[in-house]
Amino acid sequence: MSRFKNSIFSNKRFLTLLSGQGVSYFGDSIAAVALPILILTVTGSGFLMGLVGALEVAPLLIVGLPAGVWVDRWNRSRVMIISDFGRAVVMAFIPIASLVHIPIMPVIVLVAIISGTLAVFFGAAYTGMIPRIVVPEELGRANGYFEAIESAAYVLGPSLAGILTSKIGPSYVIGLDALSFIFSAIAIINLRDNEKVSAQSSRQTRDFFTEMRVGLKTVVNDSVLKAITLLWGSNRFVFAALIPTLTFFVLKTLHGGSEQVGVSVSIYAVGSLLGTLLGSRVPERLGVVMALSAQSLMFVGAILLSTTNWDPMVYGCSAILGFGEGLW
Repeated sequence: MSRFKNSIFSNKRFLTLLSGQGVSYFGDSIAAVALPILILTVTGSGFLMGLVGALEVAPLLIVGLPAGVWVDRWNRSRVMIISDFGRAVVMAFIPIASLVHIPIMPVIVLVAIISGTLAVFFGAAYTGMIPRIVVPEELGRANGYFEAIESAAYVLGPSLAGILTSKIGPSYVIGLDALSFIFSAIAIINLRDNEKVSAQSSRQTRDFFTEMRVGLKTVVNDSVLKAITLLWGSNRFVFAALIPTLTFFVLKTLHGGSEQVGVSVSIYAVGSLLGTLLGSRVPERLGVVMALSAQSLMFVGAILLSTTNWDPMVYGCSAILGFGEGLW
C-alpha cells in the first residue's frame, strides 16, 4: 500500500490527464480508420484520401513554430480545453453532414484544416502540461505511460473502428472521435490548473517576433538542423499517407471490407510499437544506420504489399511498414 502511495498513480491530476488523453487517443485511432474509408466510399479517389491526410499534417509545418511561441504566453490548460472543444465541434460536422445529406467532401476538407491547426496548439500546450503535474523525478515514467496508452489505443481502436464502420457507417463512427475530445476537455477542466499568465504587452509582442526570428535563423543557418527539419517534415507527409494507402489497397485492390482495413491498421500499430521499443535500445551513434534500415524496411513492405492479393501477406506487410515507421 505504501508503494502505491509513493507511486505516480497516487497523483490524481496525473491520472485525470492520463484518462482524458487515453480516451482521446482511442477516438483518434478510430477516426484514423473511419475517415479514409468514408472518403473512399464517397469519392472512390485515392488522391483525395491523400490530400486530406496532407491537409491534416500541413498546419504542423506552417504554424508549429509560432504556436509554440504563443502558447508560452498563454494559459496552457485553457489552450488545451479550447482546442479539444473546437475539435469536438468540427468533427461533429461530419456525421451531421451525412445525416442531413449535404455534400460531405467540402466539410471533410475544412475539418481536416481546422482540426489539424487546433491539434498543433493542443500539442504545444500539452508538452508543457505534464511537467506541471508530476515531479521531475517522475517525468520520464509519466511520458512513458502516455506513450503506452497511445500505443494501446492504436492497437485496439482500428479493429473496433473496422467493425463499427461495417455496422453503422464511417461518418457516424467519426462522431465517436468528437465525443472523445469532449471527454478529454472535461478531464483537463478537472485538473483545475491555476497557471498564472501575465497580461500581454507591446514588449511581449516584440519578444514574440524576436523569438520567431531567432528560431527561424537557427534552423536556416545550421545545416544539420535544417536537414533534420526538412527530413522530419517530409516524413510527416509520408507517414500520414500510410494508413490511407493501406485502406485504398484493401478496399480497392483486394475488394475487402472495413474489418480487414481495421485489422491491417491494428497490425501496423503493433509493428510500430515493436519498432519503437527496439529503436529506443539502439545506441545513439547508430542512429543513421537505424534510419536507413527503417526506410529500407518500409520500401520492402510497400513493394511486397503492391504485389500480393493474399490477406495474410497483406497483414505481414502492414507489420513490416509499421515496424519501419516505429524504428524511424
